[in-house]
Amino acid sequence: MTMGPAALLALLAVAAATQVAAASDRFVPADPDFVVANVRQVVPDEELRELIADWRSAPESDTTNVALATALVARARALREPGYFGRAEALLAPRAMKPGASATQRRLYAQVLQYRHAFPAAETLLDEIIRESPRDNDARVLRASIRLVRGDFAGARGDCAQLAASGGSHARIGFACLAEALAGVGQVDRALALLDSTPMENADPETRAYLLATRAELRERTHEIEGAIADYRAALMLAPRDDSIRSALADALAARGDTRAARELLAIDKPSIALLVRSAALAEGARRAEFAARAGSWLALETARGDALHFREAAMLALVNQDPASALAAARTNFEVQKELADVRVLARAARAARDVPALSALRQWLHETGYRDSVTEAILDEHMRS
Repeated sequence: MTMGPAALLALLAVAAATQVAAASDRFVPADPDFVVANVRQVVPDEELRELIADWRSAPESDTTNVALATALVARARALREPGYFGRAEALLAPRAMKPGASATQRRLYAQVLQYRHAFPAAETLLDEIIRESPRDNDARVLRASIRLVRGDFAGARGDCAQLAASGGSHARIGFACLAEALAGVGQVDRALALLDSTPMENADPETRAYLLATRAELRERTHEIEGAIADYRAALMLAPRDDSIRSALADALAARGDTRAARELLAIDKPSIALLVRSAALAEGARRAEFAARAGSWLALETARGDALHFREAAMLALVNQDPASALAAARTNFEVQKELADVRVLARAARAARDVPALSALRQWLHETGYRDSVTEAILDEHMRS
């Protein structure tokens, strides 16, 4: 029997070794170094102060709302400060859902919803925008990204093809996106050929990073580990604050056996929860306990606040804490929402650790039905068959 969401949230709060007794109680992190808020970062800079002043002078103006929300979302990503996403949401939510809201406001709100893993709501907003403006490529990029995360490879492929055919700045993004969609249904060789034929030289750094990271993942999935690491490194040089690329490179380095390099890569200021759980998995002794406690406090705080929980990271942390039943419960819940490479692998590892034959069989069936290929996941399933 699978664990319900409410029970799982309670379990994670306990497993985090953090006392969150009731909604009325104060949250007390188990780790004395846990950062509740970075006051220096949340103080608006001069540019943001000006945007806030403009918004206060005309709070109903679409122009001032869009400018401020855009700046908040940009800072949330650049500074790894989720609080800025919260500010953007507070600004956008009352307006983006009203009749007559601009496409730009709705796109920005969809980005906030995507960050919160509210994928169906974000996709519904983007559906509306694209129905109204079929050539809104920014909305197509967002919708394709959400569909890829959710494992809707057929749906993503339509958007990716439209982008690739646009001929503009979105075309390269479309090719990389199309490669991901093709790889999702087993056409990895065709996807790699498409990426190899896509010129990167004149692309902006962000697009080049996306192209390289996509190729790196496909190489990793086909067990071309050295090529994958080279591409991940090049992508991270172009997008050093992209934690998804940093996490993927750390995973690839660890898979190669280069634990020291992986640890060094993860040792940055203000690591995200994704980086913290990987640091815990790679550390030993007291350092492992320290990282695990910090990650656990983060998850417990999400639970206490009612935020969308990072179930992937919860599963990874449970594996670090040698709690396979909790790991599998979190991994299953996560897989219902998103199906990226890390999601597939953590489900396989959790099912193996729990020795749950039905879960392993269900994952094998999903791989067979979709055609999805990954050498690491396949090795885990094959190992189970031999044992």
